[in-house]
Amino acid sequence: MNGKTRWVLGGMLMTCIIGSVFAQKKERITISPMSAVRVDADLHEWKSMTDVSDEGLWYYQLGQDQEQVYVAIRVVDPMLQRAAARNGILFGILAEKKNKSDLQLLFPYPDREVKRAMQQEDIASSKIYKQQLIDRSRGYLLSGFPTVPDGLLSLQNGYGLKAAVKVEDDALIYEAVVPKGLLMPSAGEITIKLGINDGFSVLQQKQTRASTTYGAYRTSRSTPEKSKTTSVVILETTLN
Repeated sequence: MNGKTRWVLGGMLMTCIIGSVFAQKKERITISPMSAVRVDADLHEWKSMTDVSDEGLWYYQLGQDQEQVYVAIRVVDPMLQRAAARNGILFGILAEKKNKSDLQLLFPYPDREVKRAMQQEDIASSKIYKQQLIDRSRGYLLSGFPTVPDGLLSLQNGYGLKAAVKVEDDALIYEAVVPKGLLMPSAGEITIKLGINDGFSVLQQKQTRASTTYGAYRTSRSTPEKSKTTSVVILETTLN
């Protein structure tokens, strides 16, 4: 079995075995003030990271200033790294009303054309495979933002949205900035959803304006629990 076949089969297996927790208990957190954050997938500005469910598989942290929300994620589990590179890391704001859509920012987003092209390549290692998925992502996949059209947003955009991802020797690092002016509400109580997308369940929501585009589902359907890995966290917090 050559390198290409191993990584393709490994990616298919990963999608099948990673389960998201739909009845995820909400956690109350405080977003600390930060300044001079450079979104470059280098976490030297971040003093501490929260271990998701104390499983030692992936970590997150949030920061804010007057105008922006910052997100940092460090994934150390190899299977979750593959999921993140192939299907994306989610930053979302859960809608307060049933007839509203959740806000969702997904990156990396290697589309089907990219994945199909990579199936024809003999990629030497898992690290290279993951980094190429990241590097070939053409934009950020958005849904539910009040002032930004749903769909693929250019990496170079005028909205102030930016995310950076890189693969290190033992971890996949994600860093993002989201202007508060794009969020609803831009201040006050919100519920944030962070997740490693398994290709199916992490993007589920009550209703979406782009369900056909994204393959999301309008009703809440859970998948059989095949893994105890926690791939989603729900965080209640306050934006200043």
